[in-house]
Amino acid sequence: MNPVGNYFLQTETDARPGIVAGFSSDRIGTPRGMAYFVTAQKQLGGEGGRVAPYLGLSYSEYGREILMPFGASLALRDDLVLTPMCDGRYGHTTLSWFDGKGRSFSLIAAFNRRLGLAFAQNF
Repeated sequence: MNPVGNYFLQTETDARPGIVAGFSSDRIGTPRGMAYFVTAQKQLGGEGGRVAPYLGLSYSEYGREILMPFGASLALRDDLVLTPMCDGRYGHTTLSWFDGKGRSFSLIAAFNRRLGLAFAQNF
C-alpha cells in the first residue's frame, strides 16, 4: 500500500483553473512504484457547471516515464459523477457516489473492462 497526498497549488476560480500537485501509487495495473503529478482542472459553465475536464503531467516510477493523463468529471446529479479518463496509457472509467459526509463509493472499470470497487474518506 502506497501513501497518497495532494496539495492545491492554486484554487479554481471563474477566471483560472485549479492546479493540484501530489503523489500516489503508480497507474492501475502496475505491480509497484509511485507516481508524482501536477494536474490542472476547470469546471465549465461556472459554479453550476456539470463538466470539469482535466489535464496533467505525471512521472511514473514503474515505467520511468512522463505521462499525460487527461479526462473529465461529468456530474450526472449533485451526488453522482461519471469520470472517463486516460492515465497516459490506458482508459478507465469510474462512477462515484458521494454521501455528503466526506465519503465516496466508486465503481471502477479498469481498462474499461475489469470491474472493481473503491471507497474514500475525506478528512
